Amino acid sequence: MMQIPSALNGRVALVSGGSKGIGRAIVQALLQDGARVVLTARGKDGLARTAAALTPYGPNVLAISADATRQEDIDRVVRQVIETFGRLDILVNNVGGAGKFAGFGELSDDDWRQAYDLNVLSLVHFVRAAEPYLRKSNCGRIINISSIAGIQPGSFNPHYTVCKAATINLSKYLAGYFVNDKVLVNVVCPGPVHSESWQENVTRLAGVRGISAEAAWQQIEAEESAKIPLGRIGEGEDVAGLVSFLASDRASWITGSSFHVNGGKLQAI
Repeated sequence: MMQIPSALNGRVALVSGGSKGIGRAIVQALLQDGARVVLTARGKDGLARTAAALTPYGPNVLAISADATRQEDIDRVVRQVIETFGRLDILVNNVGGAGKFAGFGELSDDDWRQAYDLNVLSLVHFVRAAEPYLRKSNCGRIINISSIAGIQPGSFNPHYTVCKAATINLSKYLAGYFVNDKVLVNVVCPGPVHSESWQENVTRLAGVRGISAEAAWQQIEAEESAKIPLGRIGEGEDVAGLVSFLASDRASWITGSSFHVNGGKLQAI
């Protein structure tokens, strides 16, 4: 039987926010497609649990604790990537979050600054540190994870939605910035996905509605699924497959593009 090489054999990927949710699914997809993967996260316990689950991949995976809002931490991470694997080909900027679930009038200046630091400046930090190595790669990729909320904001978390819109804009800028060295830059905008953030929102709404967490889960699952033409909430794997494709040679003529993964909730060109 002919042996078909994995799409990402020999390539090294760095995934921020890689210990849970979409990030963890992306790490697993890249590993399955043959990449060596470094994952970072701020929470050491979650990072350790994810690293333990990835032990079958042996030396092809490395977990590093880092605060994405601190440039010195990210510089350290990239140095370790190069010391360990000798190259860096794929950067997936997944780290982010709303922090505080709130409406416009409930948000302080600190809430806005923290959202910007976590969702936008973190991306800047990783790109800045990885830039010289991505430019040297003959298969450089940057894949940024935004959100459906960056295109169509909802009723809550304007600090988060503004930052996700900025992620889309910055991705398009970076596509032009890196074009001479053939580093391809694209952005993925997921819709509602089961994750730790989803669970946090369920817990919050259980308190607001005065019901149990289980009842809140059932209600919100039904309410949100009804808004999606394909009839279900997404999973991390629904996003991860697209990311792995964009990291591969199969996407070698795609840059500066936004991709929507939301079960048809937002039908955009």
